[in-house]
Amino acid sequence: MDALIALYSKETSSRFIWAARVFFKDAMKCELRIYTNESEFKNAAGIKINYSPESIKGAFHISPQGLLWENELVEQDFQCAQWEDLVIFCTRTIGDLPFDPLSGTFYLASRYEEYLPFIADEHGRFPAEESFAFKNGFLDKPIINLWALKLGKHLFGDAFSLSDHYRFEPTLDIDNMFAYKGKGSLRIIGAYLRDIRNFDWFSWRYRTAVIFGFKKDPYDTFRKQRNWCKKYGVKLRYFMLLSKFAPYDRNVSPYSTDAAVKLRELADWTEVGIHPSYASDSDEETIREEKDRLETILRRPVTHSRQHYLKMKMPLTFRTLVNMGIKHDHSMGYAEIPGYRASIAVPYSFYDLEFESILPLTIHPFVYMDTTYSMYAGKTAEESKEEMMKWHKQLKEVGGFYRSVWHNRTFGEHERESNAWVQLFKQIVHAAHH
Repeated sequence: MDALIALYSKETSSRFIWAARVFFKDAMKCELRIYTNESEFKNAAGIKINYSPESIKGAFHISPQGLLWENELVEQDFQCAQWEDLVIFCTRTIGDLPFDPLSGTFYLASRYEEYLPFIADEHGRFPAEESFAFKNGFLDKPIINLWALKLGKHLFGDAFSLSDHYRFEPTLDIDNMFAYKGKGSLRIIGAYLRDIRNFDWFSWRYRTAVIFGFKKDPYDTFRKQRNWCKKYGVKLRYFMLLSKFAPYDRNVSPYSTDAAVKLRELADWTEVGIHPSYASDSDEETIREEKDRLETILRRPVTHSRQHYLKMKMPLTFRTLVNMGIKHDHSMGYAEIPGYRASIAVPYSFYDLEFESILPLTIHPFVYMDTTYSMYAGKTAEESKEEMMKWHKQLKEVGGFYRSVWHNRTFGEHERESNAWVQLFKQIVHAAHH
């Protein structure tokens, strides 16, 4: 049974309740009971933590910084310091900790800074370089989990460990299910004309062989992925882009029979979620149409989602997902830099800062995409290997979830270094179980 934390506060708020759950339950893996009556708290079982300005005899004291009692969004001016070997902020001069980990957790995991004005990138996204974590040098660390582990050792002794909670859960986006098949007649004719114009007879011949069934499509790497993961009992979750053709949405036709057959094949052995299209972050009807289309193909409800291009608007995108019946979102990460966008490496519930309420949506953070290394950093598989492998050790220590994002085309034989990326993925899967 998990250890019990008895948490006392004179006052309460939705911010306080959510931050306490994220820190003590999700990150520290403890049972949590919250008390507002001091007499009941003194008689409570478990490790007692007093979250109030005044100390209480026999209780570990955390002095509140004040963020959890606010009810508005304002620019915060936090200064970072060190707590032993960890970066901290929301610092305090009284109490048994030199900072308030609940306020820090709230600021980071709620993505508070993304509600405030920022300079967006070319896709309208919040850039990693603009983040508080990047500017203060801890984007590459799940700092909330590290705080939880260190506090756990202070409270329960050096034997306190979170490593048994470690999980390895790779995911894969299907931005383009097939290189040649299922594109619709107009796009296929256009591709043939392009091959002729460029005198690209290799592509012309290969395209013809695939379309007429003599060769397998080079992006159809799904059976190989199943075999790689099946060997170690790893579950690989897919996210399917099923939108109409657009400049940033270049998948197969949403009406492709080949794609529908392949999706049902995938759904027989794993879970398939929706990959809402480029424009869907602000268009509820677009998400509804794409989700309904996928549910019709799979003949089952779709409850998992990840935004295409990781496009999201706080909190509108997540409210829309909730309205659509989505229970789990997997978009919390950056495309251009590896690390922890919300500074946490375990699933947690989404907090709507505008409504000051907890939404019925679980956020599943990831640490990197394959394209973070191959496209944004311009690295080869060999150059990426050391860093990709290092996340195992860090996440095992804090009981985190090693979630990464891959693409089926990365393993396609026509892609640059495809075999090297295949071997690296297999090594990462192998390392997760050794």
